[in-house]
Amino acid sequence: MRTRFPALAASVLLLLSCSSAKAPPIERDYALTRITDHVYVIHGPNENPGKDNQGFSNNPGFVFVHGGVVVIDPGASVQVGEMVLRKIATVTKDPIIAAFNTHIHGDHWLGNQAIKAAYPKAVIYAHPKMMEAIKAGEGDNWIKMMNAATQGASRGTKAVAPDMGLDHGESLKLHGTTFRLYHNDRAHTDNDIMIEVVEEGVFFLGDVVRNKSIAANFPEHGNIQGQLAAIDMALKSGAKHFIPGHGLSGGREIVVAQRAFLKALHASVKKYYGQGLSDFEMKDKVMNDLAAYRDYYGFDGLGRVINAAYLQIEAESF
Repeated sequence: MRTRFPALAASVLLLLSCSSAKAPPIERDYALTRITDHVYVIHGPNENPGKDNQGFSNNPGFVFVHGGVVVIDPGASVQVGEMVLRKIATVTKDPIIAAFNTHIHGDHWLGNQAIKAAYPKAVIYAHPKMMEAIKAGEGDNWIKMMNAATQGASRGTKAVAPDMGLDHGESLKLHGTTFRLYHNDRAHTDNDIMIEVVEEGVFFLGDVVRNKSIAANFPEHGNIQGQLAAIDMALKSGAKHFIPGHGLSGGREIVVAQRAFLKALHASVKKYYGQGLSDFEMKDKVMNDLAAYRDYYGFDGLGRVINAAYLQIEAESF
């Protein structure tokens, strides 16, 4: 019996070490899209993070500045962040000098770990409210959520917080390129930043705009009217190229389409709210009103979005 226990203990230790070991790299080879001569995007699949996509679903971008690279939203895990670095290395050997995180949702920023591991001096910027949320434990919450959603494909990821907070109206000149920040009090979340790369005519929207995709997870984090106000900021910027948080990049038309969807959603829910219907009672009616958007990813989860819109309209009525 005594000879069997050490073997059992060794097996348990091996199992525990495997369960905590870093998950494998991203397997799929995602294409690079050149937006301008100095701006590239890796378009993730327009779907939620999961096992099949190994957690990768957002649109990491990078901007070439004089002698360096600036990354926007390095993705959902250390594995995604490392994939972003490999893609950058196919175009330039210049170092990462900075990064931006557009908001607290972990599918956009948990790749910070890879950035800091490879380039410790790189400065990561975000809205101060995002930094406060991470200090309050949201980073650890997102690590757990991403690991569960991917069934372990993001294992080994740590929540590496941004270094410096930036707010609406601030601009940074990074190696000759101007990055202008936009923030509305509450849009997709209360800590969104959108980034205009002024000289390139490029506007990174974060999840304030998603192209043919509905933010059916955590709609309660945002506010439709605030999101519309943020969208108007983007449209007034004069930028020509718009990069959404999810879905393909494009021109002003993708921003206008997001605005049209949100206005249609708000108008439909408000109409049935005025008729005295509950959010549950109006769900099918609203979905029918929005039938033109049935091909949007997440449309089947519109019930949660209707509930959030209902509560917002209820609050507006007081």
